[in-house]
Amino acid sequence: MDITAKYEVAVVGGGAAGLMAAGEAAKLLGKGRVALLEAAPRVGKKLLATGNGRCNITNLSAAWPVYHGDAPLAQKVFESVSPAEVLRQFESMGLYCREEEQGRVYPQNGQASSVLDALRLFFQKQGGAELCGTAVVQVKKQKDGYLLGLADGSTLWAHRLILAQGGKASPQISSDQGVSLAHQLGHSQTTLLPALVQVTVPQAMVRALKGVRCAGAVRFLADGHAVKEEEGEIQFTERGLSGVCVFQLSRLAAEYSAGKTVQGTPCKNAQIAVDLLPALSFQEVCDLLHRLSSIYPQLEARELLFGVLPKRVGQQVMMSALSERSGEPVGSLGGPWVKTVAGVLKGWAFPVTGTLPWQHAQVTAGGVPLTELFLPSMESRISSGVYLAGEQLNVDGDCGGFNLHWAWISGMMAARSAAMAAKEKTDD
Repeated sequence: MDITAKYEVAVVGGGAAGLMAAGEAAKLLGKGRVALLEAAPRVGKKLLATGNGRCNITNLSAAWPVYHGDAPLAQKVFESVSPAEVLRQFESMGLYCREEEQGRVYPQNGQASSVLDALRLFFQKQGGAELCGTAVVQVKKQKDGYLLGLADGSTLWAHRLILAQGGKASPQISSDQGVSLAHQLGHSQTTLLPALVQVTVPQAMVRALKGVRCAGAVRFLADGHAVKEEEGEIQFTERGLSGVCVFQLSRLAAEYSAGKTVQGTPCKNAQIAVDLLPALSFQEVCDLLHRLSSIYPQLEARELLFGVLPKRVGQQVMMSALSERSGEPVGSLGGPWVKTVAGVLKGWAFPVTGTLPWQHAQVTAGGVPLTELFLPSMESRISSGVYLAGEQLNVDGDCGGFNLHWAWISGMMAARSAAMAAKEKTDD
């Protein structure tokens, strides 16, 4: 087979990590020495969908302790490139950003497309070659580089590779869902799980609440023990629970569904407990219910919370707590009904049945273990001259710009390391 082109560095995967790596490598190595290979017709398709089209580009509080997987091993990577440096990098590309709530950073114009434009224009300015519709199906290590076999039968050769093929999340819009070149080169992979995704629960519990949103707090319970808690807007759907606060728990739900473990510990029963009144203590909720019942003693119990919660949520809470008695006048209930209802308001338990499939997930949990890389260089311990970055690695974060931040910094470090190795080779 004829070799169609030769490059100093070939970056495989035109997602966030690959685009950043390609631009940084081209900046350091110069015109005509870096190629970005993308299987899809265009790069950055998934990037356009992030942050509801606004692109939560990073988070000013991004640091390894707020990540999952092999995050502790990545400490040196996080310390090598700060959120401030990421923003300076984008400013050098002509993209300006602004900070919003909880340290989240967005483009100044609020458009994800501008992030993609900045990355592409920067790469082009440095003389990089953007090769879309170029699916890499095979990689072979040679004496002084790597031979890439392309889907059309041609080949491309590069001294060094940066693999940024992404994960399994959102396959309908992801840049590269092809053959794992890291696996071909001998890398392993932990179990892959969907993350930042809707959690499914018994449909009968949420069917009547489809489309309703309300503020609250959620706790993930493993065999009755709280593992993680988040607060925010809860969205009820036809199949389960959604909203950012639920997404933050979805990694645990996916693990439980896949192997009946939670954070590696066997678990027989997993639930999400919803606190609909997190600002009030249990006793304060009881006092509230007593006050409401004294105001409307003749009102059907299921209507009692009309002024406290969204109507359908209030009705379902009362029906869950009181069953058929929810149709009786509040004043006639008697017994411990107040504590029963307060218990549901403060901890409405939804059994976890799983998550929605990969098509609905924003992020992949799991991937190539960081133990197989030299850090912070991102170079493979198995194949010298190969660097890995982004979502294909066993590092993932919560909502809030954390996953893109990992893509940027891992891509930057991979590019800098590859470029430095190339320059040292030239100097020799």
